[in-house]
Amino acid sequence: MRPESIEKHLGTLRRRYGDKRLQDAAGRRAHLDYQRISIGDSPGSGKVKFLLAQMHQNYYFGYYETACILSGVLLEQGLICCLEKVLDRRGPLLFRHGGSKRWLQNRGDLLDLELVEMLELARTEGLMRGGKTLQLAHEIRWVRNMVVHDRMPVFTRRGEKQLEMKLIKSRKPPVKHAVVVMDLEETEGLSGDKGEITAYFCISRIRKVLRNLFASVMETKEKTEHESGGSLFQWQEQGQGASTGGRPGQGG
Repeated sequence: MRPESIEKHLGTLRRRYGDKRLQDAAGRRAHLDYQRISIGDSPGSGKVKFLLAQMHQNYYFGYYETACILSGVLLEQGLICCLEKVLDRRGPLLFRHGGSKRWLQNRGDLLDLELVEMLELARTEGLMRGGKTLQLAHEIRWVRNMVVHDRMPVFTRRGEKQLEMKLIKSRKPPVKHAVVVMDLEETEGLSGDKGEITAYFCISRIRKVLRNLFASVMETKEKTEHESGGSLFQWQEQGQGASTGGRPGQGG
């Protein structure tokens, strides 16, 4: 038998998450009509799967801001997981940014990177197949930043068949903006709530990014198995990073 205090809170939760809330959640889940993403079971994959589940649950139950923020966190964790796989297979990775270069040798070095740097590294390592995937990743990053630091960006009508959303790319003067366009037809079946559409955009797009990321990692694995450890040899030839300002964490 449950304690009386538990029964009281259980009743509150039943009223709060009644049939109407569940029906709305089921409608959003059906509309998303997603396909399974193959993530694997390597170190770090468990966290990606956990965040993926949390993001979906928050979206289904109408916590749109949280879902958008989690899409950005998921992007970062997915990048770390995939780049770590490449690092384990190929050895140290040479990262060039802003005129400088350094060797990334372990997970700690990856964690020192900013999200925008991880995206650049993923691009140079061939994990971002096509410019569209990279663009989607940046759009998710911009939405996440606006939700955390400013406000929830929303879509507005653009003619009869499209929606558009204005995002802040950079706040450094002069402030830079980007416009995201989505077909109105894609939102059929949703309630029309502006926050709901923004959250749907983040979730549907981060799923595309993750699917491409993890598929690219598998392609990289097949390619690496036919190579002779070129990046590791190059790192050793350069005195283990001495000619590039030392190894990260040792004066570099």
